[in-house]
Amino acid sequence: MIASLSWQHVPSFLVLADELHLGSAARRLGLSRQTLAKRIRLLEEQLAAPLFTRTTRRIELTPAGVELRERAGPVLEAMDDAVRHVQRAVARGRLSIGISTDLMNDWDVRVDAWIRERAEAAELERRMPDDALRLVRAGRLDVVVIVGVGEDEPHSVLVGHEPTVVVFPDMHPAAGQQAVRVGELRDLPVVVTDVASVDHHRAAVELLHGDADLPYLLAPRIGTIRAGLIHAARLHGAAAVVLSRGLEPADTAALAALPLDPPLLLPVTVIARPGLPDELLTSLADHLLGPPAG
Repeated sequence: MIASLSWQHVPSFLVLADELHLGSAARRLGLSRQTLAKRIRLLEEQLAAPLFTRTTRRIELTPAGVELRERAGPVLEAMDDAVRHVQRAVARGRLSIGISTDLMNDWDVRVDAWIRERAEAAELERRMPDDALRLVRAGRLDVVVIVGVGEDEPHSVLVGHEPTVVVFPDMHPAAGQQAVRVGELRDLPVVVTDVASVDHHRAAVELLHGDADLPYLLAPRIGTIRAGLIHAARLHGAAAVVLSRGLEPADTAALAALPLDPPLLLPVTVIARPGLPDELLTSLADHLLGPPAG
């Protein structure tokens, strides 16, 4: 009974571990802050170990929290994949489309409009970027719409770009400026996501340091790309480039967020699984290349 009750609250824990912000995690789960806090407290009591350290400004994972996230996350993802695989097997002929969790909701709206125009039988789902890439390459998703991946990916079409800002410690002298120019953050480490290409890594390092050949840090995934990069920037006193749209609900305490000069745009790409008819990929890409919905 104890193990069953503990497992019941693990998904809530994983969302909070992704967001590292009680309000953002509660909104994502559709819960009140009080309900989410109670679930975490019950889980901590059952494990006899704290999972988070809390201050008035931030939430961080304890060693026990890190271990639970690393062990439980893949288990829940495997269960989710198994359920979705069965659902797709039952609904043969249904197109499965994944959208990166870091993209704003208007991308869902535009993809859904394409589905309705074509009267496709389709399943639209949100996926972590690295999960989306893994599943489409394995043929377990038909199409993904993903940010930060270039056109060099097989069976892909570039359909847009997303604006970015750089987040870095708010005690840095550049924090009071209107924008960050080339080389102004040379004294800070640069953190990049391992989902993006090496060319994008080098572009980000060159913008922040003025030298594309300098070393950089790879951010581990903590939920979305945004959450992982923000967490790594705070933890290492580093600078990271993140999508500017959707930054508002993120916990940016002790960090500045400024646009880049010159600007850096991240590619948004549609990637199809091997063997998907070219007409489907072309049709979706042409639709997304049109004006945004609304």
